[in-house]
Amino acid sequence: MNKMKFFKDGLSYLSFNIFIFLIINIYLFSLNSLKSNYDDILYLDLIISLFYIAFIFIRYVKYKRNYDMLYNLLKNEQIIESEAIKGDTLEESFIKEVINRNKNFMNNKSKKYEEALKEMEEYISRWVHEIKLPISALNIILDRIDDIELNNSIKNQVEKINSLVSSVLYGSRLTSLHEDIFIKEEKLKDIIEKSIRNNAFFLIKNKIDVKLDNLNQNIYTDSKWMIYVADQIISNAIKYCSDVKKIEFSSYDEENCVVLNIKDYGIGIKKEDIKRIFDKGFTGINGRNKIYKSTGMGLYFSKRALDKLGHKIEANSKENEFTEFKVYFYKISDYLNVTKM
Repeated sequence: MNKMKFFKDGLSYLSFNIFIFLIINIYLFSLNSLKSNYDDILYLDLIISLFYIAFIFIRYVKYKRNYDMLYNLLKNEQIIESEAIKGDTLEESFIKEVINRNKNFMNNKSKKYEEALKEMEEYISRWVHEIKLPISALNIILDRIDDIELNNSIKNQVEKINSLVSSVLYGSRLTSLHEDIFIKEEKLKDIIEKSIRNNAFFLIKNKIDVKLDNLNQNIYTDSKWMIYVADQIISNAIKYCSDVKKIEFSSYDEENCVVLNIKDYGIGIKKEDIKRIFDKGFTGINGRNKIYKSTGMGLYFSKRALDKLGHKIEANSKENEFTEFKVYFYKISDYLNVTKM
């Protein structure tokens, strides 16, 4: 508790009391009948001053006891509950009432926002499922087009639409990810192969070679979200590929986890950008040019999903040589410890 602030707040009260004290003393000294008793007046002044100092000290102790917790909560930017106010004075009752009213107001406001957000998520989810019907219809129609160049051109755009629609769906679900997670034992190879199939058209179109090595590992994760993360990494590898068209998937054991390693040999990431690639909306120098169009949201969403799943991700890159992502899947005992943190 700040002592100076306490005395500063009571300065007007102290000044008023000193003023009254001086008036009384001037009056007493001016009385002729008390001229021979100056020592008694000074002694009385001393007694009153001591009592007043004791009163101020007791008031400060009470003030500190009642408001010290509140002050520390404010200082540490923590949530303040009315229980933090210990006293029952008019001032303290007023503070309690303000805190309770603000709490009720914010709870009601938060509830309205949550309901609106949930409605929007449900709408997006319905919209995504509805738009997938015409996308599927377009794929059927494409089978009837004999012109290979035209077929590939339309197929390219349809696959881009399909990828963007999936991103919208998963992006909307991230706001309530805790309700959409189901952790269980999965085969790492199955997850990677599913993601490769999701991106098969663009991998084949760009003639990118895919190499799988030592993926026969069991991990604890949510396969749906892990496939989404792998899709984002593969999509970036395709987008920023170079003359060496290759993506390598491998895994290995560490002391308390299984590590998935995804490495491509594309244009790489500049050294000054590598620490920011998981930031919201960050596109870097590569993502801002006219060749590689990027929203800067794919890796941001991936990092958020992995954080919720309890998985760690690291990125390493050397410009014009390679980009490498490592995802750490904790083994069951360590995973339970991590998710409780």
